[in-house]
Amino acid sequence: MRIRVVLCLMLVLLCYGAFAQDSARPAGERRTFGYGAESDFNSAFVWRGIVWSTRPVMQPSGWVSAYGFTLNTWSNLTLSDTPESVHLHTTELGLMYEREWKKLRIEPSVEAYLNRPPAEIEDPNTMEGSLKLSYPVGPLRIFTRHSLDVLAYGGSYSGEGGVGYEAHFTKRTALALIVRSGWASSKFNDVYIGLGKAALNFIGVEGSLTYHLKPSLYLRPHFEFSSIADRRLRAYLSSPTFVNFGLAMGIDF
Repeated sequence: MRIRVVLCLMLVLLCYGAFAQDSARPAGERRTFGYGAESDFNSAFVWRGIVWSTRPVMQPSGWVSAYGFTLNTWSNLTLSDTPESVHLHTTELGLMYEREWKKLRIEPSVEAYLNRPPAEIEDPNTMEGSLKLSYPVGPLRIFTRHSLDVLAYGGSYSGEGGVGYEAHFTKRTALALIVRSGWASSKFNDVYIGLGKAALNFIGVEGSLTYHLKPSLYLRPHFEFSSIADRRLRAYLSSPTFVNFGLAMGIDF
């Protein structure tokens, strides 16, 4: 509980700094260096179409970017201290590189998952290598992402593909919509669901509305609908279809 309070206080202080510093930034400035932080409050914990908890969670994150590289950290913290929720406290550390080649955006990354399970639960730390590709088609952006575990669950693969749309109604307001589907190898589904079967795992829709209180300070209400597509996988999950609602507040310098 103390950690959550400290994280909230840190974000409030950073937001105060955003009000103080925005007036000094030239309009349209292109940055080679940037940083930010966000606190995202969600009604559930959903990861790659799998509902891990239907209880409210807080997901703080932070990032530093320079010359195409982004170093980020993300955590999942349950808001209810129950014995069954302890193993859901996890931290992700990632390093991503972004490059444009003609119109194709290429984003290789590596992510380390640091888990804190109780002694009776086996949930080792692991690492994934990922590659995301995206390409604009008119007002839409088509994307695909592929992830491969390279540590604890070698050979565990998952991928997804979809299409995204973003529209700016005003200088302060932006709407984003994403329709996507995900698939996985038999190893991935065996580890995370309990059934060793390669399948089209889920279909989903995401939407968000970002409102900038200041150029560097924003609020982002969002929702996510996710449904497990494979009939046999659905039988192994307590919530195969779910809607998650959230509210994020962040700063981006």
